[in-house]
Amino acid sequence: MNKNIVIKSMAALAILTSVTGINAAVVDETQQIANAEKNVTQVKDTNVFPYNGVVSFKDATGFVIGKNTIITNKHVSKDYKVGDRITAHPNGDKGNGGIYKIKNISDYPGNEDISVMNVEEQAVERGPNGYNFNENVQAFKFAKDAKVNDKIKVIGYPLPAQNTFKQFESTGTVKSIKDNNLNFDAYIEPGNSGSPVLNSNNEVVGVVYGGIGKIGSEYNGAVYFTPQIKEFIQKHIEQ
Repeated sequence: MNKNIVIKSMAALAILTSVTGINAAVVDETQQIANAEKNVTQVKDTNVFPYNGVVSFKDATGFVIGKNTIITNKHVSKDYKVGDRITAHPNGDKGNGGIYKIKNISDYPGNEDISVMNVEEQAVERGPNGYNFNENVQAFKFAKDAKVNDKIKVIGYPLPAQNTFKQFESTGTVKSIKDNNLNFDAYIEPGNSGSPVLNSNNEVVGVVYGGIGKIGSEYNGAVYFTPQIKEFIQKHIEQ
């Protein structure tokens, strides 16, 4: 057999053996590289703002907008009822901000995919700062507005079960705004529904409702927070 072929075959075998032997490390590194290409980073500390303003459902995301009040999508809230639970800013096996029961659900009366939930103030399972919801999270503020080409970020729980409820942040730009719809090119995946779209000041401009999940896509969509939508949300924030 040709010596070069033998050497190349041995090298290929060594690579395959390495992948098998350190599979977890290789997969993790591969995922990190893939995420970097998509401008996606894993959040290391979810106990600090803006990451502590994000909450997780079993298969989606939400975020805090006021006292005992979170925002998500209608297509998320339809699978939940009063008494079901949400988790404040989980971080894989590194803990979370507590587990809380839903006590009210208010869907936006228009076609826009937005829902406001109120949660019980006292946790079922405590967070690092005790049992009080508002002491374990920090609410986002509304942005005045948004413009095309503004830099934005999306924080949430893509593929939550697969990613063991680790929080991720992706960055991009606003591509278009029309009426109550905002399109952006930050990378998202299933599970990002209900994620906040934030400007460079970490103020919320909208809530993610869906996308096609391609790098650089201009078709990822969010409900843009117009004055009418902000008014609806304000009416449902606990005082």
